[in-house]
Amino acid sequence: MEQNNIAEKEFIAAYDQFSKDILRHIYYRVNDNALAEEMLQETFLRTWQYLRKGKKVDSFKSLLYRVAGNMVIDHYRTKKPPSVDLEEAFNLPDEGNDRLEDKIDRDMDLKMIKKYLSELADDQRQMIIYKYLDQLSIKEIADITGKTMTNIYVIIHRGMKTLKNKVKEQYDQREKIKINARESSELSD
Repeated sequence: MEQNNIAEKEFIAAYDQFSKDILRHIYYRVNDNALAEEMLQETFLRTWQYLRKGKKVDSFKSLLYRVAGNMVIDHYRTKKPPSVDLEEAFNLPDEGNDRLEDKIDRDMDLKMIKKYLSELADDQRQMIIYKYLDQLSIKEIADITGKTMTNIYVIIHRGMKTLKNKVKEQYDQREKIKINARESSELSD
C-alpha cells in the first residue's frame, strides 16, 4: 500500500512538472489544441496504468515523452501530419514597436525555418524538435528514442548543418535583393 502512495505522489509531481512541456510537444506535432489536450490526458492515463502494474520508472520525463511520441505516431500512421505554426509553437512575442520591415523579416524567417525544417529527414527533424523546442538533454532524447547518444549528436549536427546552409542561402539571396533595390533607388534619384 505504501508503494502505491509513493507512486501516486511521484505521478502527481511528474504531472505538475512536465504536463505543460508534454502538451507543447504534442501540440507542435499535431497542430490541434483540442487533440493535443486529449492526447496529453491519454499520455498520463497510460503512464498511470503502467505504474499501477507495479512497473518501476527511472525517469518520468523520458517515459512521458516516449508515451506521447508513440501516441502521435499511432495517430499519424495513416495520415500525413499538418503543417505547424512555428510562431505559436515557439511562443515568439510580437513586438508592437517593431518597424514594418522588421516584422516582415521575422515572418519571413519563421516561414523559412518552418519550410526547411519540414524538408529535413524525419529523424533529423524530430531530434532537433526534442533538443531545441522541447529543450531535452541528449541523454533524455536517448532514453526516449532508444538511440545512442552519439547517434543523436550526429543526427542533430547533420540536421542543423543542413538547416543553417539552407537559411544562409536564403538570407544571402534576400540581401542581394535588398542591395539591388537600394542601388536602383539611388540611380533613380
